[in-house]
Amino acid sequence: MGFSITASLIPIMIWAQVVRGLSPTRAALLLVPMALMTLLLARLVGRLTDRVHPRIITAFGFVCLFVGLLWLTSVMTPDTSIWWTVPPMVVFGVGNAFVWAPNSATATRNLPVQQAGAGSGVYNATRQVGAVLGSAAIAVVIDSRLAAEGLPSFSGQAGGQGGGSLPPQVAQAFSDAMATSILLPTAAFILGFVAVLFFQKPRHQGWGTAPAAAATETPKTAEAAPAAEQTR
Repeated sequence: MGFSITASLIPIMIWAQVVRGLSPTRAALLLVPMALMTLLLARLVGRLTDRVHPRIITAFGFVCLFVGLLWLTSVMTPDTSIWWTVPPMVVFGVGNAFVWAPNSATATRNLPVQQAGAGSGVYNATRQVGAVLGSAAIAVVIDSRLAAEGLPSFSGQAGGQGGGSLPPQVAQAFSDAMATSILLPTAAFILGFVAVLFFQKPRHQGWGTAPAAAATETPKTAEAAPAAEQTR
């Protein structure tokens, strides 16, 4: 997740500013739908994490992430309305919500109490390393795709031009390079999907018993009512 999330956002921001001419602030607003969906679904996913096998939740999340990014690559063009980025960003946000919480919970909850802190540290360190590797890998891919489109390296002349100054043929080639670069984190989501299929079932006490507990309390309450009437 750290690898793919970091790697995917860099080409999107470059495309929004260099090709579409958005300011850094307006380009950042493209991520608002993703953030809103993650926030709105956080409570629901948190409840599901304690009742549903994490394999199911995270697998659904990775499917949404894959579909959202793949959809986004199709709308990253010089002339498509910027509003068309909203639907794929919404799907991408749903995927984020269904992956982060179950993923972090699964990383530590089957560990003994005395190892939970160490497990959490390893998980966060792995995530940070993934983010660093993702940013480095996407930089290499971007440069290679720009070269394949016949454009100079982003660190050279192409990166110094303003968004509205790109000629149409250059803007299309630049958009294609950024969209193709996003296929790297998209492919990494497939590996994430495969990995979560091996998640173990939580073993801590109380997991998955909330619905059953509510069902057993109802008959007891019904039996207690006649008993109380007989006492009267």
